[in-house]
This record gives sequence, structure tokens and C-alpha cells, in this order.
Amino acid sequence: AASTLIFGRNTIELQSGMAARQISFRNVVNPSLRPWGAKFSRRGLRCRSEVAKEETEKVVPVKGDGIEFYPGNPWEIPEFGPSQRTFKCLGYSEEYKGEKMAISCDGLSKGANLHLSHWNNNETPEQLYSDLSTEIALRFIKTSASRSPAWDTAVVLNNHFDTDGVCSVFTLLKPDIAWKYRRILVDAAAVGDFDEWPRMEVDALKLHATLESIAENFDTDAEKYDQVLSRMEEILEDLDRFESFWSPYMENLSRGIQDFKLLLDDGFYNVYIDNAIGVVKHKTGMSEIPGPVLNKHFKWAVDRILIAKEQEPDSDKFTYKYKLVGHGWAPTKTRPPMIKPYLEKMKKDMEQATGMKWTDVDGLDGLIESDGVLDMDPDEVIEALWRSDTTLRTLDKMAKLVDTALDPTLNQESDDVLSGDKLKKSKSDLRY
Repeated sequence: AASTLIFGRNTIELQSGMAARQISFRNVVNPSLRPWGAKFSRRGLRCRSEVAKEETEKVVPVKGDGIEFYPGNPWEIPEFGPSQRTFKCLGYSEEYKGEKMAISCDGLSKGANLHLSHWNNNETPEQLYSDLSTEIALRFIKTSASRSPAWDTAVVLNNHFDTDGVCSVFTLLKPDIAWKYRRILVDAAAVGDFDEWPRMEVDALKLHATLESIAENFDTDAEKYDQVLSRMEEILEDLDRFESFWSPYMENLSRGIQDFKLLLDDGFYNVYIDNAIGVVKHKTGMSEIPGPVLNKHFKWAVDRILIAKEQEPDSDKFTYKYKLVGHGWAPTKTRPPMIKPYLEKMKKDMEQATGMKWTDVDGLDGLIESDGVLDMDPDEVIEALWRSDTTLRTLDKMAKLVDTALDPTLNQESDDVLSGDKLKKSKSDLRY
């Protein structure tokens, strides 16, 4: 007979019979938000790709298979010893050819034996996967596999510099210290990669700004990592000592908060949501509102952001920028997954609808922007975008997400890597 056990937000279903013995994890509230479907077979938990790469020269002991890669009891606080892992920064297309086992952390470095990355096309073990590479690294250091000789002496690889890269690499190199500061590391990674407002440690804004500011003084990614990693412990211990590094960023953020408050106080039609699009009408001469401020307001209630910049006071003359919500470029598990639209078709559709050329926007979250000033109200532009952007969530899907957020049964202890202190879920701030 089959038995069912409810664990957090997931159902663990044990089927009888040798051929059917497996445990399937799935989101029981809204399956469409968790399409990853991890499996447990008799050989152990299996990774997303499940494709054996037998043609590779290196022997890969695990690519997600094996119970030793399961993070274990979510409430257990692990005991960490010093790690012997080392770090190597590769060029973007460089391949690792060393003798030791290698872990590709954050980026997708060629020649690695194991991915701990949230980048597209990753082969991160499914039971370790999370939205940010720093979260994945924190899950990894909880596993028994991470303390085995092969992985404890592995070389950690990355091929680019950013905050999530630094925090995830640091987690693998200094697991005991990283676990102590895990909240601020995860939030700083989210600020850097997803332009999000911190959900646990507001000082994560300062940490992100400090890491980026120190790195600006050096040319190569390898030099940036050397400088930042060598100072990481003292930065985490006393961020106030690094005020000269983070203060310009925080001052700009403060100005953005004040500008956003002015928009909200001035009237409803400056900031609003039209189905899955968050609209922000900037007053003439106003700088673009920083991403974390927009995220603090909209959270996960939108798929896209439309930035409308007024060119003449109290007119319908605007320039427009259309972009993904901050996490929209990444394959996500806890955040609503996004599908990037086909930009070439969208640019042609928008040119036909508005009479003006539209061009690509730089950045992972960038989509398209008007090539000049349009004499069109944002509502007219949104109507054209809705006809062109076919990957927006429907009202039905948005309603399901709201129902999930308001479900009182979900206001319980989190079952994730950060739950060593039994964090609580928040109805208004779903995150972990």
C-alpha cells in the first residue's frame, strides 16, 4: 500500500513494489511554479540532465546521483571543519585541465566535474539546486559528499566576477564562516544577480556595494577575486569599516527611495500594475529608480517592468524601456519562472504599433526600448506589449500565485538550507 507524508510544501510519496519504488517531490500548491521534478531512484537522487557523459576523459563519480549529495535534515546545524579547497579564476572560454577534481561555481567553467551553478544549461545536482549559486553552495557544504577527500580538496572554478560568484566561492572555501553569515551572503547575491531588496539582512546592500567597489580598482577578474576574497572575513565582521566603499551606492539608493515615494504620493497613475507588467512613470529629469527599490514595491507580483520617462512636464511624451523582472533571466525554483520572449518579433510588432523603431536593452534582464520619444500614454504602449509579449503570465496564473502567498498553511517553518534557526515564512514576503 502506498503511504503519503506531508513535508513542508512538498509531498513525499512512497510507492510499493520494487519496480515502482521512488519518491517524487512536487509542489502540491501550484505545480506550475516547480517544474523541476527531482527523482529518487534506487541508485539515489538524480540530477536534472540525467545524461551520462561517458565520453569525457575525467572520471565523474557523481553528477547528482548518490544519497551523499542530499543536504540531509533541514533543521540540523552542521559542524564544519577547515576546507582544503582552492580557487582558480579561469578566462570566460578557458578550460580547466588540472589533475584535481574541479567544481564550477556560479559560472559554467569547462572541464569541471561538478556544477554548483544557477546559470542556464547547468548540470547542478537537482537536490542541491536553488535560485542562486550561493544558496546552492550552502546546500553543498551541508552534504557528506562535500567532506569526502575528493571534494574537500577540489579546485573551485569561476569564469566571471560578480557578487553571487564571490559569495558562492567564499562559501566553498570557508564553509564555517559562510554558514555563520549565510543570510547576508544569500541576500547580497540576490541584490547583485536579481536587483532585489534584501529579505533577511538589509546590510546585504552594503556588502554587495563593497564587493563591487573594491573590484572596480582592478582590471582582471582574477585580480578582483584575489583582493575581495582576501578581505572577505573582515568585511563580513565589520561592514561599517568599509563605509567609503558602500556609501555612494547607498546614497544613490536613498535618492531612489525618495523619488519613488514622490511618485507614489503624487498619484496612483505613476506606479501601478497592469496585469503582469509593473509600470513606473518617471517625472521629467528624474533618474531611473534603482532595481532593489522597484523589487521592494512589486516583489513577485509582476513579470516585466515598463520604465516610462516623461520628457516634458505633464505631457504624454515618454521614452520607454521594457525589461524582465530581476530574476527573469535565470532558471528558478522558489521564484516564479519566466520565459524570455522572442525579441526580434517583439521589436517588429512594437515598431508597427508605435511607428517608432525599438532596440535591444543591454543586461541579463533587458528586453527592448524605444529609439526615441513617443507621444503615447503608457496604457497605449502596454496594450501593444500585451499583444506582442506572448510569454507573460496570464491572469489565471497570477491569481494562483496570490492564492499561494495567502495560503495560511504555508505560514510555517521553511524547509530550506537556511533553516538551521527555523526561519518563518512570511505571507507577504515569500522567499524561502
